[in-house]
Amino acid sequence: MNGSPTRMNESGTALSSMSERTTAIEALSRRFRIPLRRFFEKRLGRRAEIDDLVQEVFLHLAGGGNIESVERPEAYLFKTAANVLHDRWRRLNARAAEAHEPYDEALHGNARETLCPERALLGTQAVEQLVAALHELPERTRVVWALYHLEDLTHTEIGRRLGITVSTIEKHIARASAHLLKRLDLRHE
Repeated sequence: MNGSPTRMNESGTALSSMSERTTAIEALSRRFRIPLRRFFEKRLGRRAEIDDLVQEVFLHLAGGGNIESVERPEAYLFKTAANVLHDRWRRLNARAAEAHEPYDEALHGNARETLCPERALLGTQAVEQLVAALHELPERTRVVWALYHLEDLTHTEIGRRLGITVSTIEKHIARASAHLLKRLDLRHE
């Protein structure tokens, strides 16, 4: 020991260990904040809550055990991130279960009316028209449109995958959308 008395905070924790913990967490934050963002982006896509999830990882670290003595901090950090993500999914599922609205015929209508063969046929025809209109597009435009709308990839992810710029991707999507609107007569004039 250095001979100086150890000061304690209100909870009885030595202030010097709190300082070490803070220093360790700050160092981890500087080193792993961007990799953690990528970890969450890869699993969630572009979402507004990614920064909140990264912050939550560091809050868990701050409130947890002795982070300074962890042998493999990177593994510990990403295990914590996986747990944060798992907790997020659990919370969302719980909320979705609570938000479920039971079927009420007076409110939602008669099931036989909504599931009639004519309606099913119209839906099938609409899908067939969409597919036909998509096949009228140049292949690259069709692929970009499908990656964006069906695979839910970001412009940046599409650009990386296809080796094209974000500007080119935006042009392909605009061209495809205009064609589909015109072809499927979806414009409200």
